[in-house]
Amino acid sequence: MGALGGRIARVVRRLGFRTQLAAFAVMLVAVGAGGSAAAGWQVVSGLLERATTDRLDLATVTFASMYQQRVAEAELVARQVSERRTVAEAIRARDPIPALAVVEPILVLRPYYRFVIAAEDGSVVALAPVTWRGAGERPFTVPGAADAFERDSTSTSLVQGPGCDLSVFINAPTHDTSGAIVGIVQVRFPMDEEFVRRVKADTGLDSSLYCGDRLTATTLPGGTGAPGARAPDPVRAAVLRDARPYEDALRLPGGRQFRLRWTPLTDIEGQPVGMFAVGHPVQSLVDARAEILGSYVPATGAIAAGALLLASLGSLVLTGPLRRLARDAARIGAGDLEHPITVAPSADEVGQLAARMEEMRASIASTYVRLRGLNDLKDEYLFSVAHEVRTPMTSLVALVEVLGDDVGRLPPDELRNVVGKVARAVVRLNTLVENVLDAGSIRAGRFTIRMGPVDLAEVVEGAVGTLAPILEEKGQRVRIAGLDGSRGPPGTVPDLALAWGDARRLGQVMANLVGNASKYGPAGDEIVIRLSHAVTGPGGRSTVRVAVTDHGPGIPLPEQGDVFERHFRASSAVLAAPGTGLGLAITRAIIEAHGGTVGLESTPGSGTTVWFTVGLAPHPPSPLPSQWG
Repeated sequence: MGALGGRIARVVRRLGFRTQLAAFAVMLVAVGAGGSAAAGWQVVSGLLERATTDRLDLATVTFASMYQQRVAEAELVARQVSERRTVAEAIRARDPIPALAVVEPILVLRPYYRFVIAAEDGSVVALAPVTWRGAGERPFTVPGAADAFERDSTSTSLVQGPGCDLSVFINAPTHDTSGAIVGIVQVRFPMDEEFVRRVKADTGLDSSLYCGDRLTATTLPGGTGAPGARAPDPVRAAVLRDARPYEDALRLPGGRQFRLRWTPLTDIEGQPVGMFAVGHPVQSLVDARAEILGSYVPATGAIAAGALLLASLGSLVLTGPLRRLARDAARIGAGDLEHPITVAPSADEVGQLAARMEEMRASIASTYVRLRGLNDLKDEYLFSVAHEVRTPMTSLVALVEVLGDDVGRLPPDELRNVVGKVARAVVRLNTLVENVLDAGSIRAGRFTIRMGPVDLAEVVEGAVGTLAPILEEKGQRVRIAGLDGSRGPPGTVPDLALAWGDARRLGQVMANLVGNASKYGPAGDEIVIRLSHAVTGPGGRSTVRVAVTDHGPGIPLPEQGDVFERHFRASSAVLAAPGTGLGLAITRAIIEAHGGTVGLESTPGSGTTVWFTVGLAPHPPSPLPSQWG
């Protein structure tokens, strides 16, 4: 080796200085290029590893969230069915027909559900759908069912079936009117290919589902094997034996490379009964890395033939964007998904890598925002509905039970009083449900109206008639257009000109306004409805102005500008009565859809007037007076 080195040194000394300098430059460039290539390899590998890990973290959380969401929906359904009095009576009578009538509408929306309704002795009362014959086992043999019955609480378990299939079992006890447990409602749904496809459709993530170590469903391109294929030995050891996640690379048919993470699915005792795998394709990043490193070879030859300066500039051009990509990747890994990749897209390999990373960042950010928005929307609706439905529903259930048990023994006056309370609870519940549904339609862009001639007299009469039980409860009366007080024969509402709009929607507006006036007005208050002509708009279009006035606490001036916003409630209203804050927001949406305007006038301590305008029909049969009241 020493003799060879000596001969090379003698050969180099015989060369001219220019040739030596050129040879040294070539060797220097080769060493520098090799070092840069090694550094680039490490940087890109780090980016690839970090980006893949972040994507797998999000995919795992998303899959688990959708699984928990489906379990939560099934738990809610099981509790709702178990709380139905019809189901308890059906169990007592061993009559499946009433129980099937309760669950069959649910199967229309969730056809993958299976219901088992059983008595306390374990005998099956009803199976749904009716074409399903069950798995043959008694309900209380399912893990968690006996605990739910004994502890009087809902239980959830993930069970591996005899055919190596995974199913979720929800067990909810059923009570009779005395509170005694009479049976159990069991809801089942499978963890199968339909669930995996739903995850793919909702999130764009590829995943696989295993029952034990057997593959049952997958959306990975080319698959990870045929259904029934066993997971690799290291996966089984880590996930099913040690109950911990496991990651590995997988090359699918066609050469596509994925990074997979397997996560255990545990039963009610915390033991793994299956697992799910989420995958992220890394082939595009691998290809980009190979292209980047491959560009060093021709660059090295060009620099060796030309000048070391060009090699230095080329190295700077190539490594600068890579350093910025490394900083961006570190920022993304730290959780910053809002700021885009700083490397400008271009046609070279670095630009392609930056473009792919930007697509990945945007995809992750979009998925996160969408999931957070869906979760916030769900929480908002569940909170509003649960909070507001609780009072009228509790009252209604109690009153109906009184009627069912004592209707033959109640005196007529007391019977009328109970029926009146039922009517008031139904009116409140109906108004709440309509407002919540319309709020959802407005948010989803499905809110529509059907225009036509509308008799305002019928609209006013209908709204006041609907709210009559609530008005009578507080001893309130309605005076219309300046006519005297109490509701009497139809003549108390004058014949009005025909408006142009949607009769049902305008009736809903009147019901909201009169309902608010009754809610926040004092007992014995006189609610005034005034109607008058007005001419608005550049075309001089004839309109009618409708105003509803109460004498309640009023609204503070700083808050009057926000009362038509969804879920906003004035401080005086919060103290006066409960509510969702949807009525005036829906009123504004309906009136603006008619091309009208809505407004509010209020004096704290003296009452509030809410008014709106709506256009008259093209040829009204009779004009309104210039001013009512």
